[in-house]
Amino acid sequence: MLVLIATNELQGTARSDYSFTVEGELVTPLATECARGEQCGCRRGFPGLASARATTTAMVVERPGITEHDLRDAVYDWLDRGGWIDLLEENERVGDDADHDDLIDAWTVQTIVEGMIDEHVETIAQVCAGFPVGTVVVRHGSLVAARSFPRAA
Repeated sequence: MLVLIATNELQGTARSDYSFTVEGELVTPLATECARGEQCGCRRGFPGLASARATTTAMVVERPGITEHDLRDAVYDWLDRGGWIDLLEENERVGDDADHDDLIDAWTVQTIVEGMIDEHVETIAQVCAGFPVGTVVVRHGSLVAARSFPRAA
């Protein structure tokens, strides 16, 4: 399966690069961004699914040992460790109170979580389909582009 991994290749060719991930870990191009995304770097980072840290460089690779189910599990685990699942489930538990009709139920929580996972897996597939294996990519918001290394002619 084509996936995105954290890479140190071409890391540091831009002054604003950073890498706090584990080399080779699965990453996603989707990230929650703060209001100061340009200053803090969250608009440029690929979150690592194992470390929950980020890097500004990722690579498109073929990982035959990883199935879509494995990738979905990795995204779920990352969302769960990040507190997103608990946040949704907490909202659902409060929704059991009759005074909170506007809150979501358990089925809706499951649907939202599945939708979040679908979005990550589909976006990873789209990015990987757009670049050859071995391409180092960078992110700026929702734009993912190939990192090029300046060379003398």
